[in-house]
Amino acid sequence: MTEKLNTLETAFNYALKAALHHIDSEKIDKILDNRDSSEFSDAWMKAYQTVDGKEIDEETEDAITQFRKEIFISIFKATGSSELPAYISDDFGLISSYYIHDLENTWVTDLLFTYLNHQIPQGELMKTDKTLKELIS
Repeated sequence: MTEKLNTLETAFNYALKAALHHIDSEKIDKILDNRDSSEFSDAWMKAYQTVDGKEIDEETEDAITQFRKEIFISIFKATGSSELPAYISDDFGLISSYYIHDLENTWVTDLLFTYLNHQIPQGELMKTDKTLKELIS
């Protein structure tokens, strides 16, 4: 399971670095505002409720937690924002949960697809016809 997670981690990390390359505090504020919109936050919570409480083995959970910490710290250092890294860390946790449980959800797949296209998800997501597994492979 951790091998699958490492593949996701590598792709996510690479895309995230590119997405953060030219980010400033004004862009961060706009991203945070867009993510707080009911359209985005309601879709996020609906996706989260599907995986909330699903069992994860301890080794996998530890790996996800460790990477989420690394994401938070690196984004915080790069931006000085504490909200943006929290959101992105939560996104990774959500995507990971779907991936390790072999669940498909169009919105979650589009969430990852947006990251993979070097964008921080906000408002309307980029669309793909691929599955989560296909994006990560």
